[in-house]
Amino acid sequence: MEKTADLTNMTHYKCLESVEKSQHDLYLCYCGIQDCWPGHSFGPTIRKDYLVHVVVSGHGKYTVGSRTFELGKNDVFLICPGITTYYEADAEEPWSYLWFGFNGLKADAALRYAGLSADSPTAHIPDITPYRDGVNGILEACQLIFSNEFRREAYLYSLVAQLGEDLHDITDHSREFTYPYQTYVDHTLDYIECNYNKNIKISDIADYIGINRSYLTSCFKKIMNVSPHRYLLEYRMMKAETLLLSTDKTINEISAQVGYEDSLAFSKVFKNYTGMSPKTFRKKTGNDL
Repeated sequence: MEKTADLTNMTHYKCLESVEKSQHDLYLCYCGIQDCWPGHSFGPTIRKDYLVHVVVSGHGKYTVGSRTFELGKNDVFLICPGITTYYEADAEEPWSYLWFGFNGLKADAALRYAGLSADSPTAHIPDITPYRDGVNGILEACQLIFSNEFRREAYLYSLVAQLGEDLHDITDHSREFTYPYQTYVDHTLDYIECNYNKNIKISDIADYIGINRSYLTSCFKKIMNVSPHRYLLEYRMMKAETLLLSTDKTINEISAQVGYEDSLAFSKVFKNYTGMSPKTFRKKTGNDL
């Protein structure tokens, strides 16, 4: 008989607890769904892990420190480790909520990316469906078998990612860039290598990576000592030189193959780069095919 985690499964309350913890970027501690009785409360208490509640219906209040928040459907409230909190269901319209508790090396950063912290512990989401599906998925994977470990972890990452997608303020660049410069540069180099033959711009690369153009340019210059625009140009010209030397393709064909829709524009850039037109370059290098 296979072991299961501690699972309470009733009509109004479901909770998965005692999930084995480890030092991962993120790991699940517990989760559940509850339809609260009128006036049902929890606390005051202090948690060891991060705990996110999503209000499914009804109303209640959440108190952290000296602040009290009146919350309703689609509201989210965060409980941070080491902070005393108290929350209580409304006496007339008690709330139902789901929750997932987690921790890990990236837990604080992931929540801050979503704009949630001890200073800003509440938010409003547009749709509770992905959160309900995620928690239900974890509860259904309660048997402690190897495959379910990955299922629970996948659902947790999906829940945290959904928070970031729903709540991240794209205008707040102070929390936007979390990777080393080299990571952004590596992605840029890979993108250029795979797409130089298309009519791409640096803004396309920045959008693909998920950062703004100015920050990408800054990172790239610090690592490569050249702007991404200049690197893309030089990469295309290097490919064009190779095609001129090793093939009998026309200038128009080569132009299109290195990402220029206009062969005249390509020829102008090529001449500025090499000091010769593509035709002259081919002749002087002995490949006038």
